[in-house]
Amino acid sequence: MWDHTEHEGFEIWVLPIPAFGPRSPEPLFHYSGYICRHGADAHVEGRSIRFHDLMRNYIGPDAALDAAYADARERIDRFRATGSWAESHSG
Repeated sequence: MWDHTEHEGFEIWVLPIPAFGPRSPEPLFHYSGYICRHGADAHVEGRSIRFHDLMRNYIGPDAALDAAYADARERIDRFRATGSWAESHSG
C-alpha cells in the first residue's frame, strides 16, 4: 500500500515492494516512489520525479519506507540547493 509524507513543499509517495528470490528468514523489501509538488497531478508527464531502489534488500516494509523517505528527502534538498533533479557525481 502506498504511504506518503511531505517535505519542504513536496509530497513524497513510496511503496514497499516485496523482494523475490531465495527464501530468507526475514521478509525482504525494495521500494519505489515519486516526488511531486503538493496537489500536482503526478500522472501528467513532467509533474513528478520517480525513484526506486531494487538493488538493496531491506528487512521488512518499515525499513524500506524509512530508506525511501531518506532518499526522497535527500533528492528534494539537493533540488532546493542546485535547482536540478540530476544527481551530482563529483568526486
